[in-house]
Amino acid sequence: MDIKIVKADERHRKDINRLMRGAGIGCFGKDEPIKNCWFVRRGGRVIACASLDFHGADVAVLRGIVVERELRHHGIGSRLIAHRMKVAKERGAKILALATMYYLFRFYKKRGFRTCPRLSLPESIKNYWMFTAKRYKKCAVMYQYLS
Repeated sequence: MDIKIVKADERHRKDINRLMRGAGIGCFGKDEPIKNCWFVRRGGRVIACASLDFHGADVAVLRGIVVERELRHHGIGSRLIAHRMKVAKERGAKILALATMYYLFRFYKKRGFRTCPRLSLPESIKNYWMFTAKRYKKCAVMYQYLS
């Protein structure tokens, strides 16, 4: 499937939030700016998205990674992650991290991520809000060093 990854802005908030809510991962808050978020559109509809937060000078965190259920297993999520990884490297990040549900371990492990108990996380990411929030305690934390 040929896809084009597009930078999101405020015009895309409604579509991105619909997609994220549909996946059960929350959404961008009304006061939270849409920044470092990219999406894939097909037939005028947003079908996938992924955003990136920067934490300190050397850490990037993947957030809001979603592909519509019926379009999964076509490489869209992998392309979005590779795109976000490239941006993180260009901005000087040394670590790329994320929080995910356990059933997605294999997907992320195939892309170079490894799981880590929160207490054993590198110091530079231990206090990132997503890794300390009660809401995300059921999620696994995964990360990789960027070369």
